Amino acid sequence: MDLLGHLMLFKKRHVASYLIAMALLNGVIAWRSRSGVSAALPDFASFYTAGRILQSGEANQLYNKDLQEHVQRWFAASAVEKRKAILPYNHPPFEALLFAPLAKFSFISAYLVWLAFNLGLVCGLVLLLYNKFAFARELPFYFSLLAFIGFYPVVIALLQGQDSILVLFCYFMAFLGMRRGSDFYAGLWLSVALCKFQLVVPFVFPLFLARRCRLIAGWLAGGSLLCIVGLLVVGWKGLLSYPGYVSGTEQFIWGGMPNLRGITFALVPRGLPRTRLACLILGSAMLLSAMCYAWLKASKDSMKLAFALSLVGTVLLSYHLYLHDLSLVLLSVAIVFEVLWESSSRDRWIANCIFACTALLFCSPTYLLLSLATPQRLQLLAVVLLLFLTLVLKLIFRGSSASPTESSVDRGLAVNRNLEGFPSL
Repeated sequence: MDLLGHLMLFKKRHVASYLIAMALLNGVIAWRSRSGVSAALPDFASFYTAGRILQSGEANQLYNKDLQEHVQRWFAASAVEKRKAILPYNHPPFEALLFAPLAKFSFISAYLVWLAFNLGLVCGLVLLLYNKFAFARELPFYFSLLAFIGFYPVVIALLQGQDSILVLFCYFMAFLGMRRGSDFYAGLWLSVALCKFQLVVPFVFPLFLARRCRLIAGWLAGGSLLCIVGLLVVGWKGLLSYPGYVSGTEQFIWGGMPNLRGITFALVPRGLPRTRLACLILGSAMLLSAMCYAWLKASKDSMKLAFALSLVGTVLLSYHLYLHDLSLVLLSVAIVFEVLWESSSRDRWIANCIFACTALLFCSPTYLLLSLATPQRLQLLAVVLLLFLTLVLKLIFRGSSASPTESSVDRGLAVNRNLEGFPSL
């Protein structure tokens, strides 16, 4: 093995050690959190509540706050007392159908079944990452596995029994569909992700301006079908009460949101509400402009970077953003790494900055420290996301993705150069 080979192995070992350390820490956190499941503390309690309401035949009262509280106090009285509030089910009505069969079991059994489902999705995502991404195939398989179990938001989504893993899976499938030119197929997967509509609508909006008609058609077709399903589940009365219920259950500490809204409300003094709103509108307009630019500029080769940038932009623009929702960023990181892996490395400083941002996003102690701070300082993660987005936008400006006319020899040399410096975190 030559000196270059030893250098590559040395760097791979360091990255592997870093990811293993994060995975072990996440495992310790998961083990210490197990006692909360028996007390029905995880977020899955809201989904289980919806399932119980559907099972009882009162689906048209799904968004009745008093009924939700009655059901949740029935199986999780101690958790409600501890939180001083219930965990409201504020997701679209069609998603409640997923949890109706689970309501036949006890809360713990239902939680374990849903956990097994999420773990199955994670296994599928690991295989997709390894088989469909060029850089992952060049690395040992355990790197793909560690990418998920070493990423704190993914672990939190599993522990809380959230549906963020499902949304991440939908985005993975949508990206693969767009990459092979199946825009309608991608739109259908994005419509399934409407179970968290605040994490989909900002992504789709620039695609209207970019005239991705087949994708929009697939998204609207899937969304319309799900809307009809929701109508059949809760009826007109329940469907019309949904928007008001969602706005009425808004209970959030702005400093705890790692998005543009959270950091704006944290930085601008509370006594300046108009300034807060103006800053938020200006920042949102700038992000949307960057996303629109990326899609309007996107060709078959630069579509990857446009998708990665828009996904991070969607996370930042989301009206609500919890820690587990940052799971989506994992796909953006994977896409950008693939582009860097396949492209010539004219802008090595950009690549190094992207690796540094990735290291911060994978640093579990950072999440713990910001979560435990008084008050929570999770909004600071938005700074890292903004930097990551800016670097991706810089790559789009520079046109760093490999050109279609690049010879196979030049591509091979580019890959070898990136092998030398790729995992230098």
